[in-house]
Amino acid sequence: MPTALTWFASLRCAIALTAAFVALACTSSFAAAQVTGSAPLPEPSPAASSAFRLGPGDVLSVTVWKQPALSMQLPVTPDGTLRYPLAGHLEVKGRTLAEVEAALTEKLREQLREAVVTVSLVQAHSYRIYVVGEVLRPGEFVLRAPVSVVQAIAMANSFTPFAKRDRLLIIRRKGGSETRQVFDYNAYVRGDVGQDIILEPDDTVIVQ
Repeated sequence: MPTALTWFASLRCAIALTAAFVALACTSSFAAAQVTGSAPLPEPSPAASSAFRLGPGDVLSVTVWKQPALSMQLPVTPDGTLRYPLAGHLEVKGRTLAEVEAALTEKLREQLREAVVTVSLVQAHSYRIYVVGEVLRPGEFVLRAPVSVVQAIAMANSFTPFAKRDRLLIIRRKGGSETRQVFDYNAYVRGDVGQDIILEPDDTVIVQ
């Protein structure tokens, strides 16, 4: 028959093992939460890059079909221009990639009749947005490529428990004027993906 002392020792051992298991489980859950919270966003879609309007410091890749000497990466200068061979100084600030591509094609075809030009965004240094209000990590985000409203919320580590998800406010200032647009996150989750617009530089997303 086991003595009372033996029984007590066995009970203490069982309690210690249980506490160790619980601590290990909590530690693992916390580590998993940290990894999930810091997971990188997916790469921006081509549609996002095509909607982006360029600014100083952005880096472009220009490819000319069958003309390797004219294919290169170039930064947008502080004055908002692109200095490209055979085209001189091309004003690109505020333009989309498609608009720059069309302008470069027109310039090059003055000397290369069959010029086929492709312009893509390599790095975006002029692109910054703001997410404020009822999110877990509000602040300014300086990004290398355009993002949508939903991606911006993900970068801010999602909503607090008090957020009104059906009344996000997108503020855009351009040319001295301000526009406001309401974004219904709940409707987006239900399938209304059309309202998930691409944010422009200096846009502010307010979560009330």
